[in-house]
Amino acid sequence: MNTTSSPEQPTQAEPRITKRRRRATWRGAVLGTLVLIAAAMFSAVWLQYTVSAPEDTFSQAMEAARYLDMLVLFVVLAFVWAVLGRLWWTVGIVITLVLIVGEINRNKVELRREPFFPSDLDFVTEAGFVLSMVETSAVVLLIVAVVAGVAVIVGLGSLADRWFPRPRLRREGGGINKGFLATRIGILVVTGALLVHAVNFNNPPNMWRSMYEAKGPGWTTSSQLWNYRANGFMGGFLYNMPIDPMLQPDGYSAQTMDDITQRYEQRADEINAQRPNTMDDVNVVVVLSESFTDPSWMEGFELDTNPVPNTQQTMSETLAGTVYANSFGGGTSTMEFESLTGQPVGLFQPQVTSPFQMFVSEHDTYPSAVGAFNATGHHTVAAHAYNLHMYKRSDVYETLGFDEVIDDAAMQENMRIQGNPYVSDQSAYNEVLYQMDNTEEPLFMNVVTMQNHGPYGDFYTNPIASDIQDPDTAAQYGQYARGLSHTDTATQEFLQELRNREEETVVVFYGDHHPGVYNDDILGQNVPEAQVRTPFFVWNNKTNEAQRAPAVTPAMFLPMIYEVADAKVPPYIALLDDVRHTVPVPQHVRTLNFRGEAIDRENLDEASMRALDDLTMVQYDFSTGQRYSVDTMWPGADD
Repeated sequence: MNTTSSPEQPTQAEPRITKRRRRATWRGAVLGTLVLIAAAMFSAVWLQYTVSAPEDTFSQAMEAARYLDMLVLFVVLAFVWAVLGRLWWTVGIVITLVLIVGEINRNKVELRREPFFPSDLDFVTEAGFVLSMVETSAVVLLIVAVVAGVAVIVGLGSLADRWFPRPRLRREGGGINKGFLATRIGILVVTGALLVHAVNFNNPPNMWRSMYEAKGPGWTTSSQLWNYRANGFMGGFLYNMPIDPMLQPDGYSAQTMDDITQRYEQRADEINAQRPNTMDDVNVVVVLSESFTDPSWMEGFELDTNPVPNTQQTMSETLAGTVYANSFGGGTSTMEFESLTGQPVGLFQPQVTSPFQMFVSEHDTYPSAVGAFNATGHHTVAAHAYNLHMYKRSDVYETLGFDEVIDDAAMQENMRIQGNPYVSDQSAYNEVLYQMDNTEEPLFMNVVTMQNHGPYGDFYTNPIASDIQDPDTAAQYGQYARGLSHTDTATQEFLQELRNREEETVVVFYGDHHPGVYNDDILGQNVPEAQVRTPFFVWNNKTNEAQRAPAVTPAMFLPMIYEVADAKVPPYIALLDDVRHTVPVPQHVRTLNFRGEAIDRENLDEASMRALDDLTMVQYDFSTGQRYSVDTMWPGADD
């Protein structure tokens, strides 16, 4: 008798169960797609809202949001889903990141009048510093909103799974769901390729850029905020993806650079025939004074006390004037870059918002005054009264070739004034004096201060009063102005100490930008140019002559250093001197002549056009090209 049991036969119910599962899977797929679309739409609208004008409503942001932004964000969501395989966790994670980026962007626009750039992602490692510039209540509210939002999204997802079960990678009966796996892999590959292509937005031909330019109003070099508003947040963000610093100018070649070099060797000979000295034994100190301004230059308010009388007096006695920042409320490293290299950021492509972060740190060497002064026997020192992580300074200072780099922890003293959390300017100046006292060689020192960095809390017990009507603005500006007075006093004492010393010293002092504390009423009473003008002076402890420089960028400081020392110049400094006397402010937003008057860069006189074209060619050669001319134009600068 055969006792072998026959295999079980499928019941009639099993096909019906399979069909129901398939229908549920398809319903889940449709629901999942709709959820991703909805999440992409919300994300696009929210991000657009954070770059909108203050008077715009959320409904107006909905109208302004770009469909291409939604498509980009849908691709991001689909990519994350393909990685995780969890719909609601995908939505929760992406929405959380979008909310955080949007809030950071909103605060940056409010403080600095510029949007969130891809290069700002470097500040993830400095989250504590970034958060210190945002009101505590806003941070708490954002955290609560994010936690609540994620909880709601995941909760809704759990409920939805009861009616629309998500597909599983592993089947209930065992084994891999090959169809689902293949779908995820396919989506991962396609969306990954699309995102890699998006990162290369500025490398033609690019599908994403072509679509944005076909549907949008285009791009402007004068306002990144406009680019974000007009083309959508994601369009503006992608527009600022990595890019070559400069496009190759027509005619660039070794022969062209040789011709330019010969021209400025002759120009240097003309200048040097009138100058008896060299920089070999001269100390040079370049002081970037954080957020230093002259309040009397702004309309709309008056202070009870002038916080900067000593600085005004010094400026009346030496080579001094107005330096134009590249942005309002920030951009410190950009100003520092210009002062060390003589390269105006306005000659780079408009996406270059932070040379230190975007390309200088990637080089082994980069032409700068650091190398040039190393070659003349100077001891070169960089001192930053904070840590060196911001703007990749640690890498940049190594690239530029400083002999010694000092942060706040390595300073000889790091005194704070009353409740101010940042190192005082007096401590920064004392560091300079210490370096002079302990260095046999002449000193070249780049100093970046922090005392007057915002936000401006209740640091000082004696803030300077004003007639500003808004209480919050008045309180912040009173604290800021008191900080200016401390800087003014410390600077005067530092210069007096240098007067008493035998060795010759040239000091460059300048403010990097305005504080981001003005309310709309004050800003409305000032032209845009007033919001980026700060004071500077170039001073010699042995002899000074009063001269006015109505308009410069920090790139023009280098020829002034040689001028006040009555020192001979290399060809590159001769070129910068010609630009300084013709087109000293070549920025994307504005182009100004030496009198501070607006001029059209496309319709310059012959001398101005020649000088600016030559500097453009040399700057390309130094920054992006083959550096054919650097050894002759600026000996030692690239060593």
